[in-house]
Amino acid sequence: MADAEPVKAVRQRRASRPKVKTGCNNCKTRRVKCDETRPQCTKCVRSGRTCDGYPAYNPRNRNLDTIVPIAPRPPIGPRSAITSSSQTFSTTPATSTSSVIVPARRPVRNGSALRASLATTPITSFSVDPSFIARSPAFGLPFNTTEAQYFQVFRTHTASELSGFFDSEFWTRSVLQESHSEASIRHAVVALGALYKTLEKVTESPPSSPQNSEQSSVDSAAKHWEFAWENYGKAITRMRQSMENGEVRSQRTILISSVLFTCFQSFVGDHKNAIRQVQVGLGVMEKQRRERRRSFIQREDDIVEEELGQMFTRLAVQAKSYDMAFHFPDPYVIRLSTNSSIANPQSPSSASSPSDTSTTASFDSPVSESFSNVHEARLVLDAICERTLRYNEELAGFYAVSNKILPAHIISNGYGFGKSLEQWQINFEPLLKGRRDRGKTNTERAGIIVLQMTCTMTRILVHTAFCPNEMGFDQFHDMFEEINELAKELIVDEELAIAQARCGEACHVNYASPSPSIHHDDDTYSHIKPSFALDSGIVPPLFVVATKCRDRKLRREAISLLTSSHRREGMWDSKLCAGVGKWVMEMEEEGLNPYDLRTRGQVVPEGKRVMVTEITFNLEKRWATLRCGTRGLRKGEWDERARETPVHW
Repeated sequence: MADAEPVKAVRQRRASRPKVKTGCNNCKTRRVKCDETRPQCTKCVRSGRTCDGYPAYNPRNRNLDTIVPIAPRPPIGPRSAITSSSQTFSTTPATSTSSVIVPARRPVRNGSALRASLATTPITSFSVDPSFIARSPAFGLPFNTTEAQYFQVFRTHTASELSGFFDSEFWTRSVLQESHSEASIRHAVVALGALYKTLEKVTESPPSSPQNSEQSSVDSAAKHWEFAWENYGKAITRMRQSMENGEVRSQRTILISSVLFTCFQSFVGDHKNAIRQVQVGLGVMEKQRRERRRSFIQREDDIVEEELGQMFTRLAVQAKSYDMAFHFPDPYVIRLSTNSSIANPQSPSSASSPSDTSTTASFDSPVSESFSNVHEARLVLDAICERTLRYNEELAGFYAVSNKILPAHIISNGYGFGKSLEQWQINFEPLLKGRRDRGKTNTERAGIIVLQMTCTMTRILVHTAFCPNEMGFDQFHDMFEEINELAKELIVDEELAIAQARCGEACHVNYASPSPSIHHDDDTYSHIKPSFALDSGIVPPLFVVATKCRDRKLRREAISLLTSSHRREGMWDSKLCAGVGKWVMEMEEEGLNPYDLRTRGQVVPEGKRVMVTEITFNLEKRWATLRCGTRGLRKGEWDERARETPVHW
């Protein structure tokens, strides 16, 4: 019998992946895959080598087809000549986002076509108003004409927009002052100004306004977008160089840069790198606090640190609330507590937090008088929200390692937060009732409304923290309705103010009953453009109504309010939240009679109610994968209500 023919071993080949040029110089020399951790990559650190840093950002490598995600994406030249990339830039460790980013198209190799398309939209070709140069505070700064114009845009428009519904000297004073001495901050300011010009151009033709030609609007938007990424890359590179060479003037500079980088990443929809920037800033602040405790020295910049402490408290609260709603995996989770004990509302020192050592007003002793202004009320509410979220974080950890029976003192601490919120509400009532008094500015009125919505939302979440199922939310019907009514009031105020400013007497806008349609998603408020602000506002409370309120009318109102005016508040995107709310609603109402005036009183039975368990998404590509299941189940337990669906918008 002939010997069997030997089987040739099949050589396994490594899977092909697109080449990248973003690793550190040392790893590229060694021809190994760099993990792009900053300021030093892990490969170099583990092998005992000195990391030589990263190449400067080249804007031509940025995805030209991904334009401001809260507005239409203008193409640049022929679409076949556009490269696609998922590259992002950050001072924080870069991590793979392949689990949530749609695979990019292979880059076109026709370099001449790409150069030709870029040549049709030169960055510095738009005209500059000569009078603007004379007025610009950028005089004396190392700006060229184009950079000076974007700096002026930031100073006169972007700074106030980023403040959202509150006045903030951080944007209108501190950032502008620091930009005069720090190149990284200067470039970041220019980048944000260019992003706002992009958003302005892609939404340039409102009703009753002169309309530019489509091509000129597209070209201009593309130029602003490219210029924004170019200067963001310069800001990152300059900060890295300053840190490597020991040229950073103070930790304050790093913190302000971190806020600006967080703002940029949130604007373009990269929530992962935005969260990493917040983590870096919180780490720097914690290091500062430890040094200050050891030195016992009062420094001259303590006031600035207090301002930055308040800023990072809000960013941390926003990122933590975002994580609690969407359930992010590590490392994209903000840790508010370093203490394993359950936080006590009467013990502010129970754990480390952004506000622990700042002079931010706390609530450890009851406030006996009304708040004198919105700023004072906001500081106290920020402190309550931060410690409430820290408590929820520790509570989740408790559930993960023990049975579901909570000790009495832990439950008592939880209800203590509810009492603190009720006390805040009592002290806030005079401001709330007087929000429409003569002399109140639109910003003051909007700030009051947002604070009330935030307090109401937090009270609902605090009182349902111990509910074993979703039925506990039904007792808060009046609070859900209050959130909707306040959101309508704010949006109508915005619409009327913008319509009056833009159209004057030619525009007759009248909302006798300020409510969008609850039967479809068409935009009702035609003058409000897509917007971005770093602070949270009306989106999180409306998201809670959309996903937790089972009144069919109120839930549909909340979803319509989210879609009626597209806004991104930090990481909270109204379109994404509306899509999630609509999907949860359709899941729970499956089998019920179609919604109309006769059936709107139908209640979703307990057996059909679900909660969001995980959301993976890409705001740049506008898609998400939603997962839901039964409230109260441990991870890994069988769940008959578990569902998953893709969403696009």
